[in-house]
Formats: sequence, C-alpha cells, structure tokens
Amino acid sequence: MVRKQNPDIKDRLLDQGIRLVTENGYHGTGLKKILDTVNVPKGSFYNYFESKEKYVAQIIKRYSETLLMQVDEYIETTEDDPLTALKNIFHMAIVQLESKGNQGCLTGNLAAEIGGSISACRLALKDAVLLWKSRLSGLIGKAQENGQIRNDIRADLLADMLWDIWQGGLLRIKIDHDTEYLRKIIFTTLDTLLR
Repeated sequence: MVRKQNPDIKDRLLDQGIRLVTENGYHGTGLKKILDTVNVPKGSFYNYFESKEKYVAQIIKRYSETLLMQVDEYIETTEDDPLTALKNIFHMAIVQLESKGNQGCLTGNLAAEIGGSISACRLALKDAVLLWKSRLSGLIGKAQENGQIRNDIRADLLADMLWDIWQGGLLRIKIDHDTEYLRKIIFTTLDTLLR
C-alpha cells in the first residue's frame, strides 16, 4: 500500500539532511538524528526514501540544484563580463562557505568521504559535477571569445582544471579552517594561469 506523501515533510527531511550531512558527513549522520530534528517517525522516512543511500543522493541533487539556480539567476541578470562573472561566482561561494563556518561543500565533503563506494551517491555526485562544469565551461568559452581567457586550451578542459583546483581548495579548508588559501588559489588561477 502506497501512502500519500506530504511534500513539506520531504522538504524538511532534505533540508535538514543537507545541514547535518555537511556538518557530520555521511557516516556521521544517522537517520535517527535527522528524524529527531524533523520530528518524523522512522517508519515514515521509508515512505519518502527507499534507503539512506537514495536519501543522500537526493540531498546531493537538491543541494546542487539550489546553488545552481542562484548561479543561473546571476548569469542571466548580470551585466558583468564573463571573467568578472566567474570571479564573482567563486567569491559568492567563498562568502557562503565562510558564513557557514568553513565546513566545506556538501558535494566535496561527500566525494572525499564516500567517493565511489555508494553507487546512488556516486551517480548523484557525478551529475552535480557535470552541471557545475557546464556552467564554468560556458563562461570560460565566452571569456575566450572576448579575449579575456586563453584560447589555446578548450573551455571544457579549463573548466575541469578550475573545478579540480576548487575542490582541492575545499579540502584544504578542512585542514586550515580558513578560506584564505582557497581564495588565493582560485583568484591566482583566474588572474594568471587562465590568461
């Protein structure tokens, strides 16, 4: 028998999951803790999600889609040139990390913690990364057309490189508890290595 789902409960479970998984990681976040904070009985959880793995995969998707909506809105409304837009996107992301106590990024944290060990999460992470890199590649391509970024390397390869530098900087936050290195490495890359 299929029970009717309450979208508000599902939203609260996903939102609370984003917060707790970002803070405590996949293995450090038990379902009981999530359910207790949302005040949902364990049996009801399985009315919304087949398993913890599928739940975390949906958390990854929601987290990424939420951030990408903000990025897309900025890209669609800004009058900034493409290179400035790239810098502003990374600046906004760093400010957001700082506002949350430099806990890192949910996708980066999960990639480091569980990587390819949980299939549903690995696929959700892969999809999220592809969507992010497509945004970066689009802006890099436009910046190349404007002569702001070197054009001897394809935009998608530069986007891969920039994404990997970003992810490495996010891991460094875990060590330093500070965004100074991340800020330095991203803006050095944008100001010198990509020019």
